Amino acid sequence: GALGVIEQTAPSRAVFVGKGLKRLGVPAGDRHYFDLHAILDVKHAAAWNSEAIYPLVASDPTLAPAIAEGALMRLECGAACFRRYRQEFGL
Repeated sequence: GALGVIEQTAPSRAVFVGKGLKRLGVPAGDRHYFDLHAILDVKHAAAWNSEAIYPLVASDPTLAPAIAEGALMRLECGAACFRRYRQEFGL
């Protein structure tokens, strides 16, 4: 579940990082990773769901709670990380 959440939430972060780097004058070639992942991770998320999560849960529905728990733990860890960023940077 955690990897699926990363792929689903990464595109919006990549967009913001790419825009920030552009605003700071970072050349396009050096921003390429973020510009690419703003699009690519949408496809990764869809593939992760269709090729990993759905088949696992279809084959054994008892796996669903553990997968969901992993996703929620990853989301909470990410939220804690960004709370700390805001605290440290006074945002």
